[in-house]
Amino acid sequence: MSWSDPARRFEPAEDVQLRAELRDLLGLGPAVAPRVAEPTAELNALANDLRREAQRRSRTQRTRPTWGLLAAAALPLLVSLAGLGTWGFHQKERADELAAQAQRQEQELTRMATLHATEVAKERQAKEEVQQKLQLASRKGGRKTEPYLVIPVEKPLKVVGDDYQRVKQNPQ
Repeated sequence: MSWSDPARRFEPAEDVQLRAELRDLLGLGPAVAPRVAEPTAELNALANDLRREAQRRSRTQRTRPTWGLLAAAALPLLVSLAGLGTWGFHQKERADELAAQAQRQEQELTRMATLHATEVAKERQAKEEVQQKLQLASRKGGRKTEPYLVIPVEKPLKVVGDDYQRVKQNPQ
C-alpha cells in the first residue's frame, strides 16, 4: 500500500500492529512523527518568491481564444454539411442521367412516330391512286359500277358435322 494512498488512513489495527512488529524486528524502532521545522529566513524568502510568481501567472493567465472553441463546436456541423452536399451532388448526377435517358427515349418515340406517319401516308396515297384508277376505268367502261374494287367471294357450303350426338329424340 502506497504512503499516499488515502485508504491507509483507515488502516485496520492488525495491519498497524504487524507493521510495528516488523519495524522492531528490523531494528528501526518506533515510528516517530517528523518534527515540523521552524521556517527559516531562507524558506520565507523562497515562499514569498513562489507566492509572487503564482500571482503574476494568475494575472497574466492566457485565456483560450473563442474562435478555437467555436471551430471545435462547428466541426460536426461542417462534416454533416459536407456529407449532405456529397449526397446531393450524387442525387443531381443521377437525376441528370435519368433525364438524358428519358430524352433519348422521347427522341426514339418521335422518330418511330414519324416513320409510322410516313408509312400511313404512303398507304393512303396508294389507296387513293387505286381508287382514281378504278373510277377512270369504270367511266371508260360505260358500266355503272361502284367506284371501289369488289372482289366476289363464293359462300362456303354448309356441311353438317359428323362429330356430334343427338341428345333428344325428335318429337313426332
